[in-house]
Amino acid sequence: MIQQYRFKMRIAVVLLVMAAVGIFAQQAEEDPAVLLERAVQLETIEGDLDAAIALYKRIVEKFGDRRSVAAKAQLHIGLCYEKLGLTEAQKAYQKVLDDFPEQHETVKLAREKLSLLPTARAALEKEGGEIKIQKVWDAPINSIFSSPSSNGKYLAYSSEQDFLSLGVRDLVKGESRLLTHNKSWLEAEYCYNSTFSPDASQIAYCCQLVKDRLIQLRTVTIDGTSTRILRDSKDGLDYIPFGWTSDGKQILTVYFERDNISGITFISAVDGSVKDEKALSVNVPWGTKLSLSPDGKYVAGTYLPQEDSANKDIFLLSIDEDRETKLVEHPADEILIGWSPDGRQVLFTSDRTGSIGIWTVHVSGGKAVGTPEFIRGNMGNIQPLGMTRDGKLYYELSTGTSDVFVASIDPATGKVTGQPEKVFRQYETFNSTPDWSPDGQFLVCRSSRGKSANESPALLVRSIQTNEVRELTPKTPGGRLMLYYLRWSPDGSSFIGIGRDEKGQVGALLSVDTQTGEAKVIARSDQSDGRANIIAPDWSSDGKYIHFVRIGNEFRKICRLELETGVEKEIYRSSIESGPFWLASSPDGKQLAFNEEGKIRILSCDGGESRDLTEADNGLVLAWMPDGKNILYGKLEEGSQNVVDLWRVPVAGGKPQKAGLSMSRMMVLRVSPDGKNIAFTASEQKEKSEVWVMENFLPKTKNKE
Repeated sequence: MIQQYRFKMRIAVVLLVMAAVGIFAQQAEEDPAVLLERAVQLETIEGDLDAAIALYKRIVEKFGDRRSVAAKAQLHIGLCYEKLGLTEAQKAYQKVLDDFPEQHETVKLAREKLSLLPTARAALEKEGGEIKIQKVWDAPINSIFSSPSSNGKYLAYSSEQDFLSLGVRDLVKGESRLLTHNKSWLEAEYCYNSTFSPDASQIAYCCQLVKDRLIQLRTVTIDGTSTRILRDSKDGLDYIPFGWTSDGKQILTVYFERDNISGITFISAVDGSVKDEKALSVNVPWGTKLSLSPDGKYVAGTYLPQEDSANKDIFLLSIDEDRETKLVEHPADEILIGWSPDGRQVLFTSDRTGSIGIWTVHVSGGKAVGTPEFIRGNMGNIQPLGMTRDGKLYYELSTGTSDVFVASIDPATGKVTGQPEKVFRQYETFNSTPDWSPDGQFLVCRSSRGKSANESPALLVRSIQTNEVRELTPKTPGGRLMLYYLRWSPDGSSFIGIGRDEKGQVGALLSVDTQTGEAKVIARSDQSDGRANIIAPDWSSDGKYIHFVRIGNEFRKICRLELETGVEKEIYRSSIESGPFWLASSPDGKQLAFNEEGKIRILSCDGGESRDLTEADNGLVLAWMPDGKNILYGKLEEGSQNVVDLWRVPVAGGKPQKAGLSMSRMMVLRVSPDGKNIAFTASEQKEKSEVWVMENFLPKTKNKE
């Protein structure tokens, strides 16, 4: 018996050890930092350089988006090769400079190593002919960049901290100045999509008038002294500028009708007249980039091969022949950069190698010549801004956008009791808007899958028990779910969110099957009622109703939709611009909390008068505790534009108290069904917006016609 007991105990211990090893191995597999530590151990302690190199390479290939760790791994590849006496050391160090230019400390070490290698020293000293990359602007976080001037001297941008005023950055002097001057969000004229004239004396841009609900095409002189209105949306069309003809007389624009891209046209920069309208047959997503060839004969752009495509390709439109050509077709995601200065290449980004890189395709007579050519890989989260006439590429490099975190909380007091932990390791810094399943066993979030602007995001569903993550691509009618609105149904069978309907109209309420991803439209924006788009949906606790906000030209109203009958009832209306924009249903289904005029207000689900609960200047953090006695909400930390403090206030009234959590960009907070955890979107690192320039990278043009 004793022997049998000892045998069983040995088996149990072995099984526990095996399980522990499996768990740690799984954790190591998921964490590149742990893998890096193991590789360093192989290199420096165990002396197994070949195994270390293999592991370092694996880190670089699999975790290229974890830039700091991947750069260190690439550096160590060079160190290992140098110890082995192999010439590959120079190439490995050079890859640190080429692929991770923003990792300054690691790049510095790689340069020092290269300077000691005799064959590499000459290459380092030779600047001409080598690809050069440098940062030209550490911009404010809340900057939205447009194109550079053709001479590379200026960069246009919209300043969020100045309520989307239009600004110009002098890249030579390092100075910024505003050309328009908005004073508040409610009185603003939002400026965006700006593009310089060929001589850099003017900027064409979109101006959205908040009060009048109009979008105007305007030009402004570089010194801001003269502004002209070329077109407005009174004719039912919105014109978005993307470039100028080489003589500076015409502006290439995309025109929109009911939020679909309908085609391209040229607008006179002198009198605003329209010419050369060309309808587009390809499916061009919102926010796409178009580029006019230097000779003005072709327009290149990005398109969706299918309406529900997650990835994009490149097309070419002949202006004279009114003919479209599919220039680049590939299962990967391709996004247009623009034309080379000689008009014989079209450049684009692609993730076909597993990370975002820059590619080019040679063009002649409106057709591709040969296959696309790889230029440079591991570019990180770049947003191409434009090419200058001397072949320099300006691009934005952003970090620290958003992740989903979970923290433990005391259900009785509402105080946060544990440190926030990042719960989705896939597509880090591209995940947002979480929600719990009704049983609390799963957590879902929206992910743009490593792309800042993705028309077809994924939903990531994580098991709380096993930590396994399932990726679901919604088959939405219009191809896009919006960022902030995602809710799990009380019966667990579907998610609701806001997106586009079958005609591409924004502001529709969608239901997405949790297993198949199939989507259907539940409610549409009401075109007969002032374009009343839908935002902020939330379920009633019994799943019979969905409450949401409709935004019209002159109002915001809270509505209640009965799913069985399809009957929609208005229960609250506000005529002010800062009306309701976020809802939270009470656990008993009888009340709604919402934000309005910088306050949290409580309203009966049957309608009537609302009552003020407390002041709150952050409208994107609002949730009931499961007992219905307290509400969690966010307030900006004093003196900060980004850090949000979490607060708790009794629903019955009383003094608000801090909940013990502060994080940058905290929003979309959800409480688990048992009240013991909160999930939310936030940024754990300082967000940066950097402008970089790359030169001497264009391959020689092919002579073959």
